[in-house]
Amino acid sequence: MKRLQKGILVLFVFLGTITKGQDTLTVLSYNILNYPSSNATKADTLKPIIQYVQPDIFMITELTSSSGVNTILNNTLNVDGIISYQKAVYFDGPDTDNMLYYNADKLVLYSQHEIPTALRNISEYVLYYNVPNLTTASDTVFVYCYMAHLKASTGATNEQKRNQEAILLKNYMDSRTNIENVILGGDFNFYTSIEAAHNTILNGGNVALLDPIASPGNWNNNSAFASIHTQSTRSSSLSDGGSFGGMDDRFDFIFFTPDLQTGVNGMTYVPNSYEALGNDGNHFNKSINGTPTNTAVPANVADALYYMSDHLPVILKASIPVNVGVEENVAELNWKGFYSKGVFHFKSEKTEQELTVFVYDVLGKTIQTNLYKNSKQFDLKIKNLKQGLYFVKVVSSTKQESFKIFQR
Repeated sequence: MKRLQKGILVLFVFLGTITKGQDTLTVLSYNILNYPSSNATKADTLKPIIQYVQPDIFMITELTSSSGVNTILNNTLNVDGIISYQKAVYFDGPDTDNMLYYNADKLVLYSQHEIPTALRNISEYVLYYNVPNLTTASDTVFVYCYMAHLKASTGATNEQKRNQEAILLKNYMDSRTNIENVILGGDFNFYTSIEAAHNTILNGGNVALLDPIASPGNWNNNSAFASIHTQSTRSSSLSDGGSFGGMDDRFDFIFFTPDLQTGVNGMTYVPNSYEALGNDGNHFNKSINGTPTNTAVPANVADALYYMSDHLPVILKASIPVNVGVEENVAELNWKGFYSKGVFHFKSEKTEQELTVFVYDVLGKTIQTNLYKNSKQFDLKIKNLKQGLYFVKVVSSTKQESFKIFQR
């Protein structure tokens, strides 16, 4: 659990709550099979899965366009009276892309960053837990979420490429200050636990990660691991182009740091909550909705899993303890900003090719939008602000950071 300190060039603002009791966050990680290019109508297919799981953090990979990002938000998540989901900023990188959606009733997106690799980006999303009625003495729970899709296919060359991608991720994690409560989801394309990239994920660098179900072995086409396989949901091919052959690979994982076992940083993994959603252990080399009847999920969810993707999503839950609140500051970021006398002062360690700057009120209404090119620093005059709390979001081609300002 992190308490932020006031420092030079730092705006110190209190935002958030103290909450009594305990809350639970549900995390869902999913390869959604080249959406929307594979089939743009699949937002409706995804809906039963979301309504069944009700994730607070929903990370996806194999996105092919920004239109798919918005369709999922508006036609899958915020439907039937639900309006609480928000999305991260979409970055169109090489190959397919990632996205994170979050329940804004519980969480705030603090920052995000793209980690380039030779094939496609790995995405970082930093969230913190937030509810109303903050007190100034409170700490907050930060969650460092990562979504990855490593190189596919068998063979030494592909294994080496996966390991290179894993090394880049772990090196970046090592560069982060006070990193905690790390959740790493994605499609890792591991065929066996002895693969170098699997070892790098768990043990590389200074940020150790663990597999919450601790199931090493040769997962590929091995019935001993039938209950944890995540691909393929289909025994025969469908028109969307996904893999087939039935459930016989464990490609999809959620890893996390050991602090989630102990709760030392304010967030604790709920024991036995990790699962490959829809895998009842009875469909080895079969379709997930085939015979025998799937006992893990309702029939409509099993059908949705079959048609949505050739992968199963992976899910886990984590609890947030009592007495959690939020304090905000930007001292540890590479971008720094502070607000004084109607002007927001921004400074970066490097010249940014293009920066888009948004100013929002507490209801999310856009007050100002500004564009800066080839800027290392700028002063933004904030016009006609009434007393209260506001947000400045700075977005570059590879990351975004949010700053809180208070007009007195």
